[in-house]
Amino acid sequence: MTPRAADGSELVRPQLIVPAYFHPATHPGEWAWLAARAAQIRMIVLNLADGPGAQPDAALFPVLDRLRSAGVTVAGYVDTDYGHRPVYDAVADLTRFAGWYQVDGVFFDRAAVAAGDVGYYADLARQARDTGVRLVAFNHGSHPIEAYAEHADLLGTFEGPWTAYLELTVPRWVRARPAGQFFHLLHSVPVSSFEDATWLAARRNAGCAFVTDQGGENPWDRLPDGAFDRQPQ
Repeated sequence: MTPRAADGSELVRPQLIVPAYFHPATHPGEWAWLAARAAQIRMIVLNLADGPGAQPDAALFPVLDRLRSAGVTVAGYVDTDYGHRPVYDAVADLTRFAGWYQVDGVFFDRAAVAAGDVGYYADLARQARDTGVRLVAFNHGSHPIEAYAEHADLLGTFEGPWTAYLELTVPRWVRARPAGQFFHLLHSVPVSSFEDATWLAARRNAGCAFVTDQGGENPWDRLPDGAFDRQPQ
């Protein structure tokens, strides 16, 4: 039975946003799994070296061709250092992603949350769209002020461990907007709690989410243990 929200309405299972910080040469099965689940995926984040790397990697071409053929949106990972990185450098990373890998989205990571940085991100989003990308995501990792929602298609309003997610509060402005504008990235989740975590994200108005039992310095360097059986179908 599909869980219901507090008002009695039926919840919609979040789509997947996958921080794919693993290489197809070492994790071919994971990339094949992603391509086979195109209908469940809103976006895959391509991250080679905290960005596009120094030169094109030919090993990625057939993998990305398969994803594009399946209709999956691939976004290039671009660090913004909470608004401290020069816009020119951030856009240069995106330009390499677009030129080398034909990404159709951008994932601006380590995004700021305060009012004073909104202009910086508005400029980033405008220049990103000028390069031709159609999906702009800001990954704040926590709730920013609402003004950021005017400049990105997706806002990442949580990134962290399961223990912290259990204590998360959601601002009223988030609940007043479409769930499809928000995503949550949860790590260190017990496998037995994957379903609970997925539906909790839905209750918190996150239309997209990713749940993994992996932890450590980089919990996104592989799919979850048992992903082929346990991730949403």
